[in-house]
Amino acid sequence: MKREKALRRGRMPGLWLSAAMILCCALLFTAGCTQQDGVKTNDTVKVLYTESFQDGTVFETNVNSTPLEITVGRGQVTPKLGLDEALIGMTPGMKKTVTISPEKGYGLYNASKVYRVSQDDVTAFLQDLQSQGNLFVFQYPEIGSGYSWTYPDGTFGSMQLTNITDTMVTVDLNNPLAGKSMVFDITLVEIVK
Repeated sequence: MKREKALRRGRMPGLWLSAAMILCCALLFTAGCTQQDGVKTNDTVKVLYTESFQDGTVFETNVNSTPLEITVGRGQVTPKLGLDEALIGMTPGMKKTVTISPEKGYGLYNASKVYRVSQDDVTAFLQDLQSQGNLFVFQYPEIGSGYSWTYPDGTFGSMQLTNITDTMVTVDLNNPLAGKSMVFDITLVEIVK
């Protein structure tokens, strides 16, 4: 009897508030709106991406292909830091567009990585890489062509050649995308368990 009188007078609002909160939580849960765990450092994920220049020119994509599988936080892909940071917190099916600065991507352009060397030295270096099966030719839109390889520690090297004469060549060892901001459209396909 005292309880009924207290309810009528509004002295037990805590009971109603608790019941309302339980009902709201139940509705959110059944509607699928509960928060899922997002990507964390050291999670292995599968990602679809399109990488483009800021003017919209597509540089690389794996959309309609096999998703890229990486472990977040290990810098397994370039741009290392920027892509890893963008994936943190994402849940499967989530899409995101991020612009990655040179500092968090391919690095700043460094004029001290440009040399004038003998044509014979460059030819010998490239032939050595080719004999190891470690020489790749690239062709980038808006940038041109060059060569790339993988160092024993897993990092990548690249070289573009200009001012070629019979005896000398200018070698640029900067990543061809150094100094450029890149736009990534990414879709998290899966967090691999």
